[in-house]
Amino acid sequence: METKWLEDFVSLAETHSFSRSAQLRHVTQPAFSRRIQSLEAWAGTDLVDRSSYPTRLTKAGATLYTQSLEMLQALQSTRAMLRGYHAAGNDVLEFAVPHTLALTFFPAWLSELRGQFGPIKSRLIALNVHDAVLRLVEGSCDLLLSYHHASQPVQLDADRFEMLTLGQEVLAPYARPDATGAAMFQLPGKAGQPVPYLGYAPGAYLGLVVDLILKQCATPIHLDRVYETDMAEGLKAMALEGHGVAFLPYSAVRKELRAKKLVSAAPKEMDALKMTLDRRIYRERPHAHQEPKGAAQALWKFLANT
Repeated sequence: METKWLEDFVSLAETHSFSRSAQLRHVTQPAFSRRIQSLEAWAGTDLVDRSSYPTRLTKAGATLYTQSLEMLQALQSTRAMLRGYHAAGNDVLEFAVPHTLALTFFPAWLSELRGQFGPIKSRLIALNVHDAVLRLVEGSCDLLLSYHHASQPVQLDADRFEMLTLGQEVLAPYARPDATGAAMFQLPGKAGQPVPYLGYAPGAYLGLVVDLILKQCATPIHLDRVYETDMAEGLKAMALEGHGVAFLPYSAVRKELRAKKLVSAAPKEMDALKMTLDRRIYRERPHAHQEPKGAAQALWKFLANT
């Protein structure tokens, strides 16, 4: 039996909805349902009455719900004490950061922080957005950095987690320049001559935002997907070699734009091909049973006041 099954079950008991709990637990609904079924197999009895809506617990489920709350609270309290022992001798801040922000924004941001806030001991955990969020939910990091757009919000319970905005980032299309300095590939392309497109892998956060940009654009965009990866740095490398157009965050291409190694692939009149994202930092709200590391608390206070 895995503790995440109990956390899933507690969420289901409180939301009375498989779909809502799957969202809050950052898994697909089929995967969430399988985890509840696994818990029922471990328990040897039905825990959920699936004949009713909203979802209700069986008598056995109600008993397990009460016990689950006690077990999870005990585990969290124990982990907090153990982490406290570690933090007393080594106050390292653990940041869960999506790959793109880890490679583009985080290094410069940390340098700026050290100049304004003071010395910071840090550990960077670079992941995809889904896994980075899961790290915070499971208590396996101190802070989460992520992009945010209203169309693709990070699904975190506002009663449990709090957030600060660290600025904004523009996502836009770029390509290698030709001999004249113009983009080798220019959007929107033509029906019979689509633009070679360097895209994000399915499910990548920035890929979902790009899909929205293309969907909302009033002008039809003609693209031929010739390459994909889930990392913006990988797309940038391909764009620099002249393989096509890539939608990239400004922080990822700032140096290349200054050196004129990349240029905008969108006409000036097509502002719809750009989208502004927030950069956000999240943490679990402090509570009596699990106080944050002293350095994490001090940093959060500093960020909240700047």
